[in-house]
Amino acid sequence: QVTFDLFAAMLYKAAADAQFSAAEVKLEVAIGAAFLASILSCISSQPGDVILTTTYKNKGDNEMSFVDVVSNIYRNQGYSGFFAGISARLFHVGAIITSQLVLYDFIKQLLGLPATGTH
Repeated sequence: QVTFDLFAAMLYKAAADAQFSAAEVKLEVAIGAAFLASILSCISSQPGDVILTTTYKNKGDNEMSFVDVVSNIYRNQGYSGFFAGISARLFHVGAIITSQLVLYDFIKQLLGLPATGTH
């Protein structure tokens, strides 16, 4: 939500600098800000999901601690191991988050509140 608001404010500022009114670019700003926020969300949450998935894969006989899981991922794949599957996540989860944030902004405006980022 915070990144959506920040990106929307930046896009409205850029639109105003380009001589567009906020009313003219509401939909474009909502979609653009939601898309950028979804990318940031996917990238920042991917390492945690990789760690969680690896933890569940190792349940049972060879159960590992959090530190063991993180060390194992890093040892076997380096930093890139924490971002395994990011392209699929960006496509799938990014589309869901983008649509949710655009819908949120639309409903917010239907209720008479200002568009996100237009304070």
